[in-house]
Amino acid sequence: MSVPPCFFHVDLDAFFASVEQLDHPEYRGKPVIVSGSGRRAVVSTCSYEARAFGVHSAMPRAQAERLCPGGIFLPVNMPRYHEKSREVMRIFREFSADVRQMSVDEAFLDMRGMERIFGPPEQAARKLKQAVRDTTGLTVSVGVAGNKYLAKIASGFRKPDGLTIVPEAEAEHFMAELPLKDVWGAGKKTQERLRTAGLATTARILAVSEALLQSIIGEAAGRALYLAVRGQDPGFFSDRPAERSVSNERTFEYDIRDYGVLETMLFDLSQELVFRMFDEGVSSRTVSIKIRYDDFRTVSAQSTGESPVNDSCDLFDRLRRLLSEKYERGKPVRLLGAGLLNLYDGKLPEQGELFDTGRQKRRTLEKTVFALNKKMGKGVVAPARLLDIRGNAPHPDKK
Repeated sequence: MSVPPCFFHVDLDAFFASVEQLDHPEYRGKPVIVSGSGRRAVVSTCSYEARAFGVHSAMPRAQAERLCPGGIFLPVNMPRYHEKSREVMRIFREFSADVRQMSVDEAFLDMRGMERIFGPPEQAARKLKQAVRDTTGLTVSVGVAGNKYLAKIASGFRKPDGLTIVPEAEAEHFMAELPLKDVWGAGKKTQERLRTAGLATTARILAVSEALLQSIIGEAAGRALYLAVRGQDPGFFSDRPAERSVSNERTFEYDIRDYGVLETMLFDLSQELVFRMFDEGVSSRTVSIKIRYDDFRTVSAQSTGESPVNDSCDLFDRLRRLLSEKYERGKPVRLLGAGLLNLYDGKLPEQGELFDTGRQKRRTLEKTVFALNKKMGKGVVAPARLLDIRGNAPHPDKK
């Protein structure tokens, strides 16, 4: 007899801010806002105490300062966050042999066949939550369902420190209670079209045919929404690619259309990917980008260079060219992702440079920065040119 599918989506609660409150007990119970400090700085994430003032991720820092004048504003400390993330992911792998890390603070766990070890899903989820709390001092919210999409929706239902289980037979009832804005595939423009057609709630959409939805919002979007409101995965979470790769992506809490903010986000992803490249001792010539718009149309592109990616500035330049080519200016973006494909162990051979362009110096410097940050747990060293932009990447925290 086949084992029924069971997926956990585990999401660290207000991750960056929670790590800061963990490291600084004096900040606990206070509004902590992690952000950049420059003219274009935006909030990366904030504690639940700050959210009570209306602060949220991707908000301009200046606006956050007006809403929460007593807030504790802190710079992004990615090395420390990655350190805590690795601790958490190690715990996840004690519960499942199939862990798909989606970003620094979330992962899917395939729990099929694990009931004999950890007990029923609810018991296993509570054990996992307790293990994370006992080992790291952090809290997680867990969604449990028969597919990844529904588990992802469920994990955000009772934040923070939540646990939501959606049995297959109750999927449509669960989805019917959700606000339409929380349904994947229903961006702002889609919601406007649906409202015009008299479909303002998830429950109303559940009552209409797929053909009607397609006539209103288009064939692909209509099909995706028809499945999504029923708690079925329209294909948002496919299996891992066969080729070896590393990738990171960010889902914005609020759609972003500011090109400068998107570039900032891309820089943050570049930093993370290159540090992972150094950490794992791999190289790549092929870079990729993924853009998902508010209507859930997704655009992907990749390019292969003659030489391997050297450092984060090199990767950022390559990704920025793809962004410039593929992004439809002014169109709201829900998700932005980047990756390194066809990874190769060690450093790929490359043609020697006739003139010294500084590539080796930049790489050596950045590897030194990475080693120091990894050892000290703080981003105390960074190229001056990168200090401002690095902290400005908005972090998704629908938590």
